[in-house]
Amino acid sequence: MATKPLEEPGVLETDSTLVRLMNEHDLEAVVAIDAVASGRRRPRYFELMLERAVKQAALQVSLAAEGDGHVVGFVIASLYYGEYGVSEPTASLDAIGVDKAHRGQHVGKALLRQLRLNLSALRVTTLRTEVSWDDFDLLAFFKKEGFAPAHRLCLDCALDPTRFE
Repeated sequence: MATKPLEEPGVLETDSTLVRLMNEHDLEAVVAIDAVASGRRRPRYFELMLERAVKQAALQVSLAAEGDGHVVGFVIASLYYGEYGVSEPTASLDAIGVDKAHRGQHVGKALLRQLRLNLSALRVTTLRTEVSWDDFDLLAFFKKEGFAPAHRLCLDCALDPTRFE
């Protein structure tokens, strides 16, 4: 049985990826990366997220990964200091994306590593996210990164704005 070679002490496979705070100049790259993954362009959503990251930095952590001098990945997380009557500091991973040409090169891992470091410094104890149940690639990635099904169940209720009963 083959074993994975040990990494050199102090050197991580994510070290070759520069991860920095996201800024307004990253918008088009983020929208383009997300559009490839989701099949639709959401420029307004990401405009609002970036605006929130700049104006309300205490409530959001937005990071960009660079490769070859341009954005090759991103992660956006929102901070909560109590929800649903629970007063634990948590974060919600709202969006993550890696340029298709850079997948498999530890970009997503580098983004999550830096996000975890940032959240730990803020004393956030839990990171949550939602994934489409049939997005097997993303589910596998999150599993490798230590995510597991939550003890809470996410519920939806369809609303019909034409009914007023």
